[in-house]
Amino acid sequence: MKSTIKSITLEKILIFLFVAMTGVCICLVVVYFTDKAASPTHPEGCGGPQELSGESGTFTSWNYPSNYDNGKSCTWDITVDPDKVIHLWFEEFALEDTQLCIADFITLRDSLGIIGKYCGYTKPKPVVSLTNRLTVFFDTNDRKTDQGFKAHYKALDPKLTAEIAGAGGFLQGDQGDLMTPGFPEKNYPNGALYQWSITVPEGERVQLTFTSFDLVPEVCGDFVQIYDGNKAGSSLLGKFCGGAMPKPVVSSNNTMVVRFKSDNTLTSKGFRANFLKSSLPPRTTTTPPPTSSGSGGPIILQGRKGVIQSVGFPNPYPAHLNTMWKISVPKGFLVKLQITDMAITGETGQCKEDKLVISDSYSVLGTHCGYILPPLVVSASDTISVTFQSDSRLTDRGFSAKWEAVYPEDIGEIHGCGAFSREATGIITSQNWPMNYKANAECMWNIALPLGKKITLTFTHFDLEAKDILTSKCYDNIMVYDINSPFCGTKLPSTIQTKGNRLLIRFHTDLFTEAKGFRAYWTTNPSLPAPTEPPVQPNPWDDITIDWPRTCGKPVIPPNVVSRIVNGEPARPHSWPWQVSMQVWPSSRPEPTFFHTCGGTLIHKNWVLTAAHCFIRYADELQRWRMCLGKHNLTFTEPSEHCFNVSGIYRHEGFQYPTVPTVEFDIALVRLDGEVTPSDEISFACLPSEEEVLPGGKKCYATGWGDETGDSLNAKVAEALNQVALPVVPYDTCKRMDYWWFQVKTSMICCGYTLPDELKSVCQGDSGGPLVCQVTEGGPWEVHGITSFGPIGCIMNKKPSVFTRSSAYLPWIRNVIRRDLYNEHTSGCGGPKDLTGTGGTVSSMGYPGSYNNKARCQWNIQVSTGKIVHLQFHNFSLEESQMCMNDKVSLSDRIGNLGTYCSHVPPEDLVSDGNTLRISFSSNDKVVDTGFTATWRAVDPTDAPCGGSYSSAQGEITSPNWPSDYQAQSVCTWRITIPSAKSVHVVFTHFELQAVNMFGNCIDYVEVFNGESRFCGFAPPPLLTIPSNTVVIRFLSNGANQQQGFRGYWTTDAICHSPNHRLNNTKL
Repeated sequence: MKSTIKSITLEKILIFLFVAMTGVCICLVVVYFTDKAASPTHPEGCGGPQELSGESGTFTSWNYPSNYDNGKSCTWDITVDPDKVIHLWFEEFALEDTQLCIADFITLRDSLGIIGKYCGYTKPKPVVSLTNRLTVFFDTNDRKTDQGFKAHYKALDPKLTAEIAGAGGFLQGDQGDLMTPGFPEKNYPNGALYQWSITVPEGERVQLTFTSFDLVPEVCGDFVQIYDGNKAGSSLLGKFCGGAMPKPVVSSNNTMVVRFKSDNTLTSKGFRANFLKSSLPPRTTTTPPPTSSGSGGPIILQGRKGVIQSVGFPNPYPAHLNTMWKISVPKGFLVKLQITDMAITGETGQCKEDKLVISDSYSVLGTHCGYILPPLVVSASDTISVTFQSDSRLTDRGFSAKWEAVYPEDIGEIHGCGAFSREATGIITSQNWPMNYKANAECMWNIALPLGKKITLTFTHFDLEAKDILTSKCYDNIMVYDINSPFCGTKLPSTIQTKGNRLLIRFHTDLFTEAKGFRAYWTTNPSLPAPTEPPVQPNPWDDITIDWPRTCGKPVIPPNVVSRIVNGEPARPHSWPWQVSMQVWPSSRPEPTFFHTCGGTLIHKNWVLTAAHCFIRYADELQRWRMCLGKHNLTFTEPSEHCFNVSGIYRHEGFQYPTVPTVEFDIALVRLDGEVTPSDEISFACLPSEEEVLPGGKKCYATGWGDETGDSLNAKVAEALNQVALPVVPYDTCKRMDYWWFQVKTSMICCGYTLPDELKSVCQGDSGGPLVCQVTEGGPWEVHGITSFGPIGCIMNKKPSVFTRSSAYLPWIRNVIRRDLYNEHTSGCGGPKDLTGTGGTVSSMGYPGSYNNKARCQWNIQVSTGKIVHLQFHNFSLEESQMCMNDKVSLSDRIGNLGTYCSHVPPEDLVSDGNTLRISFSSNDKVVDTGFTATWRAVDPTDAPCGGSYSSAQGEITSPNWPSDYQAQSVCTWRITIPSAKSVHVVFTHFELQAVNMFGNCIDYVEVFNGESRFCGFAPPPLLTIPSNTVVIRFLSNGANQQQGFRGYWTTDAICHSPNHRLNNTKL
């Protein structure tokens, strides 16, 4: 029995360790710490005076608010009047963050020694000194820097200490009490510093007695120190932590200092103590009974939506809680409950006294603790219960959750799985069937039929995580009510018949092992044939042919693959010609500056294969990326290199890291903004055969510019490309509990060595970079893996590197490329994207029915040279929004914007400048309308409804309807081309347009191209001189607040600038 208990305990420890390791080192770099001398020397001054002696003052890190320098040691000595103490606080704080503050840090020292050491990005709480002196040290190492800090100090009356710091102060007299704030009802806060200076009459000694004492025991992160006086050199009488009651402490004189500090992790109840002069007899005290919160019965909540939180959230919850919420929604609805924040003492899946329990009238829906957010749940009826319990010891922030009433018909959409049905027969499958189901998910099927009907449930396929050997629990399971017994494993459950007219099925999965899932069907008449799924509708792009490269996997410059070097080695230049350096322009740089961040593999003239996690940031900002081919050394530009911009980034839809702690589906494709021309230094890798699985021991090569420093906090890419040979570790080995266990999936490849003396450094590879293998000797190199994750550190025993297995994703790769090819040539609203000829029609999808949510449509119209495009909207009805932020039609031509429209009024007829016109239509995910239909035709420039093309040396321009108000939603363009002119002058004599909006933007405006100027409001623009023989003037108006408009003229005559100058031509 003892052996079994030890095994269970071992498994719990392992589960905790694996959950903790879900923040895997994506870039495969190692963490290490550099010891620094405990007592560094501090040269005087650092960007300001060393001695600060005023009543108040401010000081900052060197260069603030720019980054501070490396290798600095700075000191500030603060002194105020002798009868005052010092209040110090930080306005801004951003230092390199390390676990033990061993890199860049602030140290505070008073007369008794160090009172605090701070780093990271959380501002320290305000500090109040014991005396009128305080010293601040700032030390930086020689690696990473950050913005630094800005601090203030002020002389303070000692009586105000508790008000500023939250507790502490100066206690005088024969006897008294001290305690942490809120004791015993509230836990003390994190990051606290409280100091009590106790003074009894001269000739007496201070006797301190604790009456209650409950601090967090772990490594004495929270502690009480007691000093024999408040002067420099006063000895330490004791340091206490944990839950054991300290013995009474007596000073050698009439003063004593009690200092309490807490770290930034867990908290507990705190302490209470009393002091008295030594000549008095000890006080007798009784410990009050523990308090209880929420014991007065359940909290009843009714309505359509709401929020529930633990007591005091986001501050630590009290001890001895037992709070229940009973939530009811109107009849016919169900309750959706989503935990939005959770920090409850305990380990995920191993909850003890502190826990959050969710249940409905059928069953317990989950018991939760720790920090990983559970999936949202939906009740099977109109009520749900939430119970929160805590013990007398450690606490954390607690939880916050939101609830709302939902329709039963929306179950599938809410969960992403499950359904509500009143049909007599139907099919049920696990999510992603027949692929592996998702981890950490809840699904529910609620089948409700007329009274008198009974339902038969039959499983046709069943493959769930097996029952735990030690606990016999089904961690992934199906519950069928009224059976009330969980199903798991691979044994097909027997046919089930309900007792009544309702069938309720719940499918729960935990964070760990997934399997293929299940398929079942229900029916009211088992004698009828079993239902079948409708055939999968083909995509319109399924038959598009992909023009794969004719030659792949054959480098012109062969790699060196016969070396027996144990760790990674420099690659022969350009011997891995499909290697891509993915480079990003970070938002911290105002000007485009690109840095290598990930590797990739060139598999097609337009496509790069890489890892989805490379795009956790900037996935939607294509301009921040470029793909560089033909690279070997990253420190300079090479003749062979060719860098492409990016026209599309496609991450696998199943990739959810870091939202969920798994790096499954870690694959992405990048569309290059151009076509690759192969060369000796640039060519393609081959793709493997579909679902090909390499045998254990097969040697493959990972390449990249991976980190060479071994410092994850200051990782530095290699200058030149490296390679490393790695043998395949069989899946059955890699999924063992002492290897990667539940983290590794069948869609991954493990590569590395299993013996410590054979370990190789996978730091030589990049995230997203290739793992290539030759299936046959001398055969082409195939990209079998995409570098995904590894241990926290480059090398760890039984933790091989893990790669996304590309052969598992070949259908996804082909589908993405085909869909992109299809979208490249189709509008998105039906029909082709590129339109040519003399005329045609465009409309939103489904017109005259409603258009779709999240629509993205585009048409590129091109007519014959010398013609322009005339566009006329016949019907137009889009969701209206301010500044057209929701659904909209945008028009543009060769010189720019022709307006953005969203209303129920068709825009006025317009023409393009030049022979091309682009129409874009987009909608959000909310309200839809009937959309639009429009016709376009090729016309001569003289047929423009307003504006036009002119070549005379002077002429007049006026807004439509001048001198009456101009029309809403108008666009007019004047193109003036005077071959003999060297410059053209534009003068406005009258100008009244809608003023700028609240954001300072012009809504109705005149834009002068080549002069690149935009004008609105009531002030006439200044004289405009365009140093060219061509000028284009465009006028746009929106749908509201029309004004009189404008009148102006152009001329080539330099003296013809007076507003009263009479033009000898007709108004145009």
